[in-house]
Amino acid sequence: MPNINKFQRSSVLVAPLMVLSLLALTACDPTPPDYRDPVTLPLYTEGDADNGALIYEDACGQCHQLNPGSNKKGPQLMNVYGAPAADLADYNYSEGLTASGWVWDAETLDPYIADAEKAMTDSKMLADPMPDAGERADVIAYLSTLRAEIPALDEDGFPIKDDTNKGANKDGTNTNTERTQMSNEPVEVSTDPAQKPAPNFQ
Repeated sequence: MPNINKFQRSSVLVAPLMVLSLLALTACDPTPPDYRDPVTLPLYTEGDADNGALIYEDACGQCHQLNPGSNKKGPQLMNVYGAPAADLADYNYSEGLTASGWVWDAETLDPYIADAEKAMTDSKMLADPMPDAGERADVIAYLSTLRAEIPALDEDGFPIKDDTNKGANKDGTNTNTERTQMSNEPVEVSTDPAQKPAPNFQ
């Protein structure tokens, strides 16, 4: 057996640790959210969108969020109505859905919501079937209301925060009364009883 000195032994141990550290660092880099194009189809009016929102919250909300980048077990659904199936780069879709060529409109959403596994054999959506056609129409009506423009994005694909108009009126005058630095100026305390907290205030 060849002799291994301390330096060689430590090199053998350090190299894999460095590789693991680099992998850990790259895994921590946040992935920019992906956005669907704005919806161009008209609202779906064959159902009650308000009731659909309630059904969605109960039946779909655990797995689907509405904010880009907030994918859970299922992809986020903002601007899904009229969008191509499996179009978000930041979600891992099933092969069948990716190859389907579907567009999410009432014709494709209805059978998929009714029973996803029956509509798409390798579907990742494990939701309970929704046999009630009226409930499905309500959910589709609600999904058709989920519409948002794509925000301005930075060079890495993240939304740019716009603080330029924070605290400004429509005429451009500043309404921000926050003190930006400490001051020794006296502060007036009102003696008006209407301005004082209620006696039971805690």
